[in-house]
Amino acid sequence: MSSILDDQLRFMALKQYGLIESIKTPDISEEDLALILKNTENENIEQLATEQLQHLNSQAIQNNLNLYHKFYNLNGMAAHRARIKSVNELKNRYKKASSDEKVKILDILYNAN
Repeated sequence: MSSILDDQLRFMALKQYGLIESIKTPDISEEDLALILKNTENENIEQLATEQLQHLNSQAIQNNLNLYHKFYNLNGMAAHRARIKSVNELKNRYKKASSDEKVKILDILYNAN
């Protein structure tokens, strides 16, 4: 119940600030973008939010690919945990990835073991 109210309050705040301005804010979260997509029927806003969500997903994928490669040749528990964390994050982001990103993710997933 409280999460529904939280979502409604967050959406009201985003709407008051302006949905387009909110979407263009560099530090908007993926959760806020998903909330905007869920609660709007305006095609322009949906398209902007979708593009921004894809951009954030691509950034996260690239960051995790870089993290994995950074720790690939290192030994030790910390390096192992960093690789596992990046692999798990890549698995979670796979379904929203572009086709090029999917190829890179699959390459890491097949070579991770």
